[in-house]
Amino acid sequence: MVESFTNRRKYVRIYRNFILLYRLKGQDSITHEMSQVNNISRGGINFSSTVTLANGSELNIELKTPFLNEKVDLEGVILECREKIVNLIYEVRVEFKNVSDQAGDVLAKIEQYAKQQGI
Repeated sequence: MVESFTNRRKYVRIYRNFILLYRLKGQDSITHEMSQVNNISRGGINFSSTVTLANGSELNIELKTPFLNEKVDLEGVILECREKIVNLIYEVRVEFKNVSDQAGDVLAKIEQYAKQQGI
């Protein structure tokens, strides 16, 4: 029997909108502010962007959540950047890399909060 895609996920996917700041590694002077995080898990994040980003590019991410006073700094690599609205909106899938203990704790809190809220 073929296992469903949902059951193959290593981490619970949480569908919430958070504030996200990101920049490409090596381009510290350029920051793109995002207001739309589509979903997040301990393993990665999916967000919308107004610029296209190259697959395989590395990102520095700062995530802020409305229910935790903490912000978390994350690193990730772009798995896919797909155009959603021609020349306007792109959906970006990122896998987290080198997750610090502090970042892992915040991601676990996000997951626990979502479970408590039935999200």
